[in-house]
Formats: sequence, C-alpha cells, structure tokens
Amino acid sequence: MKKTVYLLTSLLLLTGCFPDERNNFMVSDTFGLTAREDIVDASVHHGVFHVGLSKSGIGQTTATLQVNDNAQECQTVLDAFNKTNETSFKMVPKELVTFDKTRFSFTEKEALQDLTISWDSQEVAKFIGDSRDYVIPILIESDDLKITDGRSFRLIRLIRSQVNVLQKTISRTINRKKVEPDADGVQPELQENLFLDVELDYPIKNVGISYSVIVDNSLIPAFNQTQEELTFEAAPEGLVTITTPNAVIPESGKSAIFSLVFDKSLLMEDGALKPFPNYVIPIRLATEKASATMSGKDFDLQGLAYDNTVTYVTVLYEELKKGTTITREWGKYASTSGAWSSYISGFTAGADRNVTLDDEYIYIAETNSTKNLWAISLSDPGTYKKLPVGTVLNEGTFYVSCPRIIKNTDSSINGGKDLLVVSNMHTGGDPKLYVYDKGIGEDPSVINMTTWASRRLGDTFTWWGTWQDGMLLFKDFNSTQGTVTFKTAGKTTGTLFLKGRIAAPAVTGAGAYFPFPDDIRKGVSSNRGGTTAWLTSTTKDLFNLDGADNAPTLTALSGYYADTAFRFFELGDKRYIAYTRQVSSTDGRLFILEGEPTDTWEQILQTRKVVYHAAIQNESEQEGIDETPSPVASTHSGMDLDVYVKGDEAYVAVVKQSVGLSLFKMSYSD
Repeated sequence: MKKTVYLLTSLLLLTGCFPDERNNFMVSDTFGLTAREDIVDASVHHGVFHVGLSKSGIGQTTATLQVNDNAQECQTVLDAFNKTNETSFKMVPKELVTFDKTRFSFTEKEALQDLTISWDSQEVAKFIGDSRDYVIPILIESDDLKITDGRSFRLIRLIRSQVNVLQKTISRTINRKKVEPDADGVQPELQENLFLDVELDYPIKNVGISYSVIVDNSLIPAFNQTQEELTFEAAPEGLVTITTPNAVIPESGKSAIFSLVFDKSLLMEDGALKPFPNYVIPIRLATEKASATMSGKDFDLQGLAYDNTVTYVTVLYEELKKGTTITREWGKYASTSGAWSSYISGFTAGADRNVTLDDEYIYIAETNSTKNLWAISLSDPGTYKKLPVGTVLNEGTFYVSCPRIIKNTDSSINGGKDLLVVSNMHTGGDPKLYVYDKGIGEDPSVINMTTWASRRLGDTFTWWGTWQDGMLLFKDFNSTQGTVTFKTAGKTTGTLFLKGRIAAPAVTGAGAYFPFPDDIRKGVSSNRGGTTAWLTSTTKDLFNLDGADNAPTLTALSGYYADTAFRFFELGDKRYIAYTRQVSSTDGRLFILEGEPTDTWEQILQTRKVVYHAAIQNESEQEGIDETPSPVASTHSGMDLDVYVKGDEAYVAVVKQSVGLSLFKMSYSD
C-alpha cells in the first residue's frame, strides 16, 4: 500500500513539470463581419439594417472591436475596392447615416453582436434617386485580435424600390360585329374582364403594400395633349368598373393584380350598337392612398419610386363597311428579359414553337421532355389550363410537339366536333399521334406511325382534307428527303403506314409542305430559318403512291416568303393567305394577303396584295408598326400560325418562340 501511494505522488509531481497543451490545436480568437459577400443589398425603405460582428475561435479572449466611421478612411478603402473590381460605388454621406455605436466589447465566450445602422428613409431615398450605386462602407478594426482575412470590409448597398403598372394603355375598337347577335342569333359576350399587373422591382422583406385603384378623369386633358389626331372624352359611368378596388402586393412579394370589367352593353341601345365618341378611362394607382405593413403591423413606408401609375383604357367606335376588318384581339409579349410564356404559370420558357386553335382555345404543346399541352382561352388569355395527357408516352425528343385542329365529319368521334391532334417529335424512330377523340377533357387516343427509314419527324406537321378522307404531311428534319405522307382514314387508334414522299422542301431542318385547300398536289414548301420558299407542284396522285417517291416542280418564291408558315382560307367574298415572316430572332410578323375568289392561290402569292401587317411583339398595326425588337430573342427559329374560320369571322393565332403570342380577328360585313 505504501508503494502505491508513493507511485501516485510521484506521478502527480511529474505531471506538474509539463505545460498544459490541451488547447494547442484550437483556433485562436479572431474578429470578422458575418456577411460572406462583399456587397450586401438592403432596402432603403426599412430605415434600419443590422450587420453581424463575430468573434470566433477558442473563446478565451476578452477583446474590443471598433467600427471605423471616419469618412475619409472609408472613402479610401472604397476607392481601392472600385479600382480592383471595376465598379463605381459611391458612399452615402456620413451625415445621413447613424451607427448605434462604434465600439463593441466582447467577453471571453461572447461570439456575436450586431451593429445597427439607421437612416431617414425618405431623406436617403430622395438623395440616392434611381441610382443603385450608393453604399454604406463597413470597416472593422481591433487592437486586441486579428481580423479574419477577407472579413474586415463590406458594402451595404441601399436599394430604392420602384412600383409600376405594367400596362400603359389598353385599347378596344368596337364595331357592331363585336356586340350585336350574328346571323344565327348568337349574342357576343358583352362583358370583358381586364387584368392589370403591378410590379415591385425589388421586393422589401416582410413589407406588403396596398394601393387604392381609382378612375381619375382629371388626367384626360393631359392625355389628349399626347394624341396627334384623336380626341377622347370621359366615358359613361360603368363602362369600365374596377372590381378590385385595392391592388395588394403581399409581404416580401413583388407583384399584384387588379381587375376591371368592360361592359360593352352600355354602348348599345335597343340591342344595337349606337355611334359614340372616343372614350378614355384613366385607371390610376392612387399612390397618395398607399398603406404598408411589416410582419402584419402598420408600417410607414417612405421613398418609393414610381414610373408608370396610370393605365389609359381607350374605346373607339368603328363603322363597319362592306368587306373585311382585321384587328388584334390581344397579345402576350416579352416585355422584360423573360419569355412571354412567363404569363402562364408553369409554362417552360422557350418551348412554344407550334400553335393551333378552335373557336374556344389556342393550343400550344411544350417542345421538350414534359407532357405539357396548354389550352389558352381566346376570350381571356389570363384563363388557361393543361390538358390531360395520361396516355402520352415518355417517348421521343419532344413528348408532345405540334398540335393541330383537323376537320372531323364523323358524329361518333368527339361528338362531330373538329379534332385536336398532337404529334410527338422522334429522332431515329417512328413518331406517335395523340388524338383527343373524346374531347379535350379526357386523355387522347394513341396512333402509331410506321415509316420505312430512321428519320426525325414531328417538329411540325400539316394536313389536307378531313380526318376521314385526308392526309397528314411530316417534313423530315435530318435530310433533304422532303415530306412524308400518311392517310388518316378516320382512325383514332392503331397504326398509320407511310404512304409516300414528296421531295420538298429539299433541305434539312424543320419545315413543312403547305398544300392548297383545293388541290393537295399544289402548295408551298418552306424551311424554318431558311432563305426562301417554293411553289410546289407534284406530278403524281399522293393518295395512290404506295410508298413511291414524288418529285415535284419547285419554283422559288420572293424573299418575302422566306422562313414562313402559311394558311389558305376564304372569308366573305374573298380569298386570303396568312403567313409569318421572321425578320430576326426578336422580330416576327404576320402578313395577310387578299385575293379575289377567281384568283388561284399561286396568283395571290405572286400578286402579294398585303391588307394587314402586324408585329407579333407589340400593339402597333399596319403603317404604324413599331419595329423595336423584343427584349428577349428566340432560341430557335420557331414561329407558327393557324386560322380558324367560323361563319363570317376568322381567328388567327400567331406565336414566335419566346417572343410573343397574339390573337387576331377578321370579320366580314356585307
């Protein structure tokens, strides 16, 4: 026992001869700013911002940190930053900014404190204006501890948010066709919902804003001074009604929508349209009546910037004369860096290459590996839906690619209504067709298509005749082999076998053969992204080729028809050709040609009597075309159109990939 006690005592004495090195591998205490980025954005409207100051490491040191508030020294550091980073930041004057304190004492274990920066929101917002180059430099120093590398200097950039109403004008031209019953006694819809967008360019964290929306007729005299030819009057009360009297941007949000109702019945008397003067209804965001909340409590929001706060709704009377009138019903355009399809929640930008329509919807299939097939209301583009695609296979490069409306004469199919048919796009395999033979509310039936060689088909397709006795035409993308043909024969399931081939257009790439409605052996061939189009005349009967080739006669058309899609139709007592023209990646146009009923389609093309010309991405029509490019360009040469004729009216839908979607209406009056 004595030996044991002696040994323990000796060990304890021996231990006392060595230093305590248990903490040798721990990191020494250092100071630093918690922000990881050199530039930290802060809303000027908050009036306050907190900057984290940290002491990290082993936690054995009591130390003091200083925030340098010497304007000259901070400016020197800022100048060096600008030179290194090729920036042009300017310092907010020191007298406009207050630090709650500049000296911070940390205990041994204390790890974090906040520097509170405050300013007068209205005064600073007025000073910085629209600039986003004003910063508050934060520079920390310490005589006690080292500052962690790269963590001694940060710039707090003050951002002044701007609110705008995106629509500056909404124009409606009213003629009797738009409000009076047609020959069948069908009454057009007299009430139209209009939706306006309010956008906050830089969301303010935890802050929401509410604006009253008012009609402000005091703005009419100033508006008239901006008009070169027309003069506008105040509209009758109720012609346009504000249905959401408040536009509310939610807390931390960036946009709001408010709605109007345009009641065309107030322009009528005893069921008929009566002549009226030009009306204008100024709809104003009442900024003087703005209110704000922060985290659910009232907040005094000051210093917001505004660009446009007024939308002018103009209503013009049109006296119909004998003949055809053409107007743009509506359009969705790329007004910012994002594609127009951002207006449709869930739509994949840049996937809008093909379009078709009936008397209720415009249909666009996303050209990608989704199965999104969209139906957009003709009467209200803010109303849209995805169609059921439960039977669509995960097959091909594009699962759904090109939609078309095809004439149907069988009452047992889709109740006798015209059919929505959609292709997929397949590279190196046989494509599929999806036929909505039970209506667009149910999954489509599937048709297989069998070809004689590996090819890429389905980028787009055209058709001739009805579903019962017509033919589908698919351009081969990968080669100069031209267009292959399939008989439809009224099938909605099973297999369609390749019937033959037209060696046009004899170029690679996406394109199409557009047959004339009265003779499938004659038409126009074109290639997307091409430099010309060709009048095409085949020599053989396409319905009896049985796999044989058909070498056509190709006659180059004027450069006006390069890179185009075509539709041939009749309305009233005239013949018309609608076609597209891609001027550039950001600029797409619709042209409508007019001919006499005795003219051949070739003669109408060669004569080229343009009765309408509109840019897809803006509101200007005919001679007043605004050729300003869209802010966003097409990533591909995708542009398409389709025409739907019903009675003495025709609707024309035109899409240019990424850039815009527009709906035009042609009305015939006798």
